[in-house]
Parts: sequence; structure tokens; C-alpha cells
Amino acid sequence: PGFGPPMGSLKKAKSQLNEMLQKYGVSDVKYDASDDVSSYNVHNFKVTLSYTLHGRRYRYDSRGMFSRKQDAEEDAAQQALHEIEQKQFSQPVSRGGASASQYKSLLKERYCDARNLAAPQYTTDSSGGGFVSTVSVPQYRSVRGPLANSKKEAEQFAAKEALGQLKLI
Repeated sequence: PGFGPPMGSLKKAKSQLNEMLQKYGVSDVKYDASDDVSSYNVHNFKVTLSYTLHGRRYRYDSRGMFSRKQDAEEDAAQQALHEIEQKQFSQPVSRGGASASQYKSLLKERYCDARNLAAPQYTTDSSGGGFVSTVSVPQYRSVRGPLANSKKEAEQFAAKEALGQLKLI
């Protein structure tokens, strides 16, 4: 028997997480398991889940020890989903308190306006069931954002990516 939450409460978390991350172009999701076999020959799995998004590495550990590796993976995926939901819907997404709808303005103000440059130009294409935007930043380069659900969101993601590369957020 595992020491974590029952499997029924964790059903499909791994699939949900993988689908969500695929929308953002994440392909390096890894589940690393450690197995501590007790003197009674009982397996106790703990899993660390990791992936990279927008150049940042994320890591989540299962909350307990599980008799099945799959259960530990589901629990780690549930931890990731919970954090993603918290950040996506209730917390600012960058230093300085910028919300997800302000990245285009920040890029224009903090980079272009501060240097008396033309405004950034956005090109957005429909791709893979969503939208992908590329922003051309004057005197820098073009920066492509991840897959988004709408054109507006795709442009914000591209602006956020550019701000991050310019080290302005």
C-alpha cells in the first residue's frame, strides 16, 4: 500500500499535464523515480517531475511514497497542475506585478519608448490548433512565443519571451 493519496483522486493528472504542456511546446517532460525497497520487500517510490518552459526549469516531487511508480508519477503531475492553475489564474506572472495582459505594453515602454525606437511589430499565425506569434523588436531581433489559445494571448506570450531575453522582467 502507498502512503500518498488514493489513486482515484489522481486519475489522469499526468495526461492532463502532458496535454497542457504540449500546447506550450514543452517536449522535455521527465519523470525520475527513486525506489526505496524496505526489508519486507515493499517498494516505496518517490518521483521528481521536471520540464523547461520559456527557459526556466520547473521541478515537482511526489508528496509521499507509493507502492506503484505510476501512482507517484500521477501525484507529481498533480502537484505541477495545481501550481500551474494557481499561477495562471490568481498570481502575477512576473516581477514587478505585471499581469499576462501587460507584456506588449511593457515591451513597448521599457524597451522601444525608452530608446526612442519604433513600436514592436507582431506577426501571428494559426498553428496546431492554436496561435503562434513572432514579435520583431527594433534593434534586437525577432522572438517567437509559444502556442497560445488566441491571437491576443500569442502576442502577449511573444512579448513576454522578448522581455525575458532582453532581461527586462
